[in-house]
Amino acid sequence: MPVRTRIISKWHTGPAGWGLQVVEITFWLQALMLAAGGGIACVNSIHREKEQNTFDYQRVTRMTPLELTLGKLFGAPDFAYFVFLCLMPLALFGAVMGKRPALTVLAAYAVLLIASLAVHTLALLISLLTIRGSHTAAILVLLAILGSGVSNTTDSLSHFQVHAFGPFYAAQVVQTEGGELASSDVDTFFGKQVSHVPLLLVIDLMFAGWFLLALVRNIKKDPHYYEIYSPLQALGFAMFLNVLFVAFYQWQHTTLLSPQGFRFQRETPMRSQTFLLSLNIAVFFALGLAAIRNRERVRRILRTREGGASWLDLAWPAPLMVAGTAAASLLIVAGVALGRSPEAEWDLNFTVFRALFFAAWISRDLQFLQWMNLRRSQHPLVVGALFLIIFYVCVMILMAPLGIFSRAERTAFSAFAVPSAALMLDHSKWILRPAICVAAFVAQWLLVALFVGLQKKSIDELNSPTTAPAVAPVPAQT
Repeated sequence: MPVRTRIISKWHTGPAGWGLQVVEITFWLQALMLAAGGGIACVNSIHREKEQNTFDYQRVTRMTPLELTLGKLFGAPDFAYFVFLCLMPLALFGAVMGKRPALTVLAAYAVLLIASLAVHTLALLISLLTIRGSHTAAILVLLAILGSGVSNTTDSLSHFQVHAFGPFYAAQVVQTEGGELASSDVDTFFGKQVSHVPLLLVIDLMFAGWFLLALVRNIKKDPHYYEIYSPLQALGFAMFLNVLFVAFYQWQHTTLLSPQGFRFQRETPMRSQTFLLSLNIAVFFALGLAAIRNRERVRRILRTREGGASWLDLAWPAPLMVAGTAAASLLIVAGVALGRSPEAEWDLNFTVFRALFFAAWISRDLQFLQWMNLRRSQHPLVVGALFLIIFYVCVMILMAPLGIFSRAERTAFSAFAVPSAALMLDHSKWILRPAICVAAFVAQWLLVALFVGLQKKSIDELNSPTTAPAVAPVPAQT
């Protein structure tokens, strides 16, 4: 019988039973107050001071960015920490009555505090980047992230072999016996069995470090010059996420029998690559939107360049997107090659082609958004994103009646407009229209070059010397 089932069977049997109930409920309340309540306090922190026009006074003080960040990080959720400490005697009382080992209680509190710290740093970063009118949406996003960490992801049909990483997992840790803490919940990390608790602490600390880095970089900058990460740091963060994706993914191609009697089959290598590439859509669109430069930042960069704008400035963010998506996609290909079942059918060259097509598609869309953000209009990035959404909606409406997605011989034509070659193409569809697939791949890079050219024209307009104002004529003296 599993450890957790053996413990739950002892509930309602004397002081040890209700003591265990008390400590578990108290940990849930502490996690709710510290993670959710403290996270909302951090979201409100910088955003409220910006609305009150008091944040600018803090930015110009002599405090270093790290000092200002740490002050916000531990000062905003101070009431949440107070309630957390008030509930701690009740949790310790329940732990004593429930005969919980000291090591188990200590590990549960370590999980709760480290995970809450990661949540607070993320909430503070969201508060820094929040614009007027999006405060409620920022809170809902934070609560959605917390809610996703409540559920356990160890179901046999899940794509990842890993347990929950959120602060609410502490209530489960406190139920385990001290000697069984290392073997109670086990994750599969690069094919190796690893205890979940130390892995959770390390990964949560690393996420907190990444968010803290973004805060320190931007907290004393003017909002027009925010840059969440430098190009190398953005690439590092993207690769960090992809290493986690590949490390925890279930690669083996096996057939499982559910308790209800239904048969389920693991994903094939092609579908595994499609799933991981789909996750990277959110990763690289988020990093790409953060890397897009507005007109003020471009002007500042041009003023600091002695020899004028470099090719990197003119083509930004294409170099970053190409390098990041290509590296992440090839990492996924390596994961497919090493983790797939030996009898599973796959083709290395075809898998690499799908990965490079994904890189071309992401670079195309983000290069379009960068060009739109340099145009003279109100909220140009929002307008560009709206145009992009309308484009995809219209393409889908047009292609559906033509049977582009339902008929295999026509699927390759959709690759010109949508990322079907990276996410939907397989061997059966490739052999029907190989020339069309290659033409669609080349077309993506031609569009990237077109948007780079349009962006260069916009940058040249920004860099052109302004005309001197007309001088009023001096009236003649009589």
